[in-house]
Amino acid sequence: FGVSGDTLFVSLLELGLQQLEVLAAHQLGGGGSIDDEELSAATAALDDMTSNITIASKYTKTVGTLVLEKIGQPWISNVLEKCIADKDSQRALQWSSMFVSFGETYTEFIIQKIADPQQSERVNTFLQIMLALSRFPGYHGIDEDISDQPLNFWYLLQEALIDYAYEAEEDPELAQKAAGAQTLVKQVYVELLRVLVSKCTYPPTDIWMDSDKEEKEKFISYRREVADALLNAYYVLREDMLSLLVDESINRMSVFSLESWQSLEAVLFSLKSIGEAVPESESMFLPRLFSADVLTRSFMPVLQAGVGSDDCAAQWGLTSVKTSILSLIGAYGEWWKSHSELLPVVVPCVTSSMSQPGLVQAAVAAFRKICDSCREHLIEASGSMVLLACEVLLAGDSVPMREQQRIFESVAEVVMAQPADKQVESLAPLVSSLIEALSKSTLLLDSAPNGISFSELEPYTSPLLSNLRLVDSLARGLQFSDEIEEAALVGNQEAITTLTHAARCYSDSGVLQEFRLALLRLMNRVFSLAIWPRDPQTQMVHIDDDLVECILSIINNSARRGLHALAFYLDDVVSLVGNAWNSTVARSEGVTGSFVLGSRWSDQCPVFLQCVSQLVIVFSTKEAPWKPTRAGFDEVDRVLGAVLTRMLDDIYLGLLRDADTLATAIEQQPVITEYLFELFTRVLQTRPELFMGLEQASVERLCNLSIQALTIPNRLALKPTAYFLTALIRVSSSDTNGNPKRRAAVELLGALWNQYGATWLRTTLAAIGGTHPRSLLPNISELLFAMAKNHLATLRQWMGELLSQPDFPSRFVDDRTKRVFAQQIAGTRSFSKAKGVVNEFSIKCRNLQGTAYTS
Repeated sequence: FGVSGDTLFVSLLELGLQQLEVLAAHQLGGGGSIDDEELSAATAALDDMTSNITIASKYTKTVGTLVLEKIGQPWISNVLEKCIADKDSQRALQWSSMFVSFGETYTEFIIQKIADPQQSERVNTFLQIMLALSRFPGYHGIDEDISDQPLNFWYLLQEALIDYAYEAEEDPELAQKAAGAQTLVKQVYVELLRVLVSKCTYPPTDIWMDSDKEEKEKFISYRREVADALLNAYYVLREDMLSLLVDESINRMSVFSLESWQSLEAVLFSLKSIGEAVPESESMFLPRLFSADVLTRSFMPVLQAGVGSDDCAAQWGLTSVKTSILSLIGAYGEWWKSHSELLPVVVPCVTSSMSQPGLVQAAVAAFRKICDSCREHLIEASGSMVLLACEVLLAGDSVPMREQQRIFESVAEVVMAQPADKQVESLAPLVSSLIEALSKSTLLLDSAPNGISFSELEPYTSPLLSNLRLVDSLARGLQFSDEIEEAALVGNQEAITTLTHAARCYSDSGVLQEFRLALLRLMNRVFSLAIWPRDPQTQMVHIDDDLVECILSIINNSARRGLHALAFYLDDVVSLVGNAWNSTVARSEGVTGSFVLGSRWSDQCPVFLQCVSQLVIVFSTKEAPWKPTRAGFDEVDRVLGAVLTRMLDDIYLGLLRDADTLATAIEQQPVITEYLFELFTRVLQTRPELFMGLEQASVERLCNLSIQALTIPNRLALKPTAYFLTALIRVSSSDTNGNPKRRAAVELLGALWNQYGATWLRTTLAAIGGTHPRSLLPNISELLFAMAKNHLATLRQWMGELLSQPDFPSRFVDDRTKRVFAQQIAGTRSFSKAKGVVNEFSIKCRNLQGTAYTS
């Protein structure tokens, strides 16, 4: 019709804004009642226009100018004021959608125009509207649902301001405009800060108590969103915001009373929300809040205050304030590291709160953050921290088990910051307490009457499980850092000296020796068949799964390539794992010789496989002077070879027991296949000689598993299988460096390639041809590339034979295409090129040329 698209769009936008003005006049009482459906349609249309990214990029200035011009008119603010006065959330939500969409889409335009003399007033009007929506009266989720709408806009505005300042760094004229924008935006964010603090304030007690669970959850969720918005505000205001919040916190702490606890809690919550962004070097404002005087005269009395047990409202308020104080302390963990002189004051504030049931979780969280950040500065307090762990051990169920574990791990990490001899000295009281606790739990377990059911055993096993979980947490915390271990393994003398000295201290410690022996006795006792009831149908012993997993976790956490205070000898740990495997997953009955599986064997297999994988890593690496528990390679190969054989055979039989075919079994249990092949990939990468300890039948079973797993178009099964075969193929042609055992292992793997390689290759080519989804091609490509790089001659022969077969791997490729593909794979030494060749060939095999897949 001769009308340009630009003209048409602008006309439609103007028409929509005019229609809104008419509807606003109706709502303001200018004649007739407003039609909700008409209002909804009009605001939705404008919402679409102002939120469309394509339109925004093309008509930024036009749309931005026009909308700001209309927003600057009184009818907009009048209609929002009426919604607020009438507490009409539904209408307010309809009106706000357009403003929020416009703000989120045209944020850059708003930043660029905020200091423009011609647009500044209109932009400010728009920002005031967004502030009005943010401060919508009421408590979000309880009696209003508007105030969360603009929160994302404030994040985008902050991001746009930073981008604008970055762009202006090399342009003096633009830099002046950016500075002006920064000043004006700061004024808005100061007001926003007050709004956010107000909106995250808990409602009065009567309103909160009358609210249902869903309303409370909405309000708490909204507070988390406000916390993010407060962080955005900090990036704009920086020191100004910190100054305001610190002053407000100190003032409100000085006049704190339970009648008005909400206002103090809101400020503390706001300060906590920005903790991650405040630099640890901050020395102007936080020292005023966290001074020794304020901590002892203000924070500590509140943390130690109490109210009557029958005053639920007061308890809620006091617990909320205490929780926010502890969360605030934890949020500034890095800051305490730079102000370590305050640790002797702040740590007691935290630890003294652990005895209060409602504060345990918050206190432990703060304790952990301080320990993580300041462990080097807490060395002098390690003795008192160990005593704290002893008290937690004695406290029993009064401290939740999860929090007990966290305390033990954090205390252990602080202990590890000391020299080894001091570590042993500090640990002695805690280890002695654990030995006593384990002894008592063992006696309790032994006192269980014969013939009782599994459910009746819980009172006898529960204390044991609790104590072992604490041992597990202690073991996790007593690990040397990965950096020290890696440095020692590559020959760093300082790291080697550190570990060697520690090994001598651990070995000479009578307390640690007694602890390790007590642990071994107890853990082996757990797997004694005599104390557990049998399943009446399968006659399988029924052992507590949580106990099994906890013991295996202790083994995992104490078996390290570097060193560990609780490390066990190879024979001991293998015997323990073997007993666990026999009694919980699979075993042969001595009388009948029949093979028996536990009811949850498939769930427990991955835990065992992961544990054995860790043992392979630890005991198969090169000998080191800091490993007094290390056996020789011949012994390692013999023992671990037997373990690998037994587990592989049992799993193979177990898979076949529950399915008609091996392929079906792998499809039904892909997780077991995944962990099994990850274990044997680790064997190939760490010590291929372990394959010499496998029985021939076991090796054949492993290869059959790999053949079937490779045919299954499932990432969980195929990816680890492809990694395993890739590792096998690489090692089968690797340099033996004159090592007879390595040469024998390489020859064995080479023989496996000669025996099974053609089958692996056929499945690989079929996968490329279309039997497997294209998302698996990277793994398939890596496997094929390994074949070409390490066994080129046999690969050429087998590919020639396989690709000469009609319609293989696809009926959509002719002989010439297949011949070119084979030549390209055989001729490239670059994996990226090989991957491209495989991808191109796969597209042709799937007849996808000319589709989006070729781009």
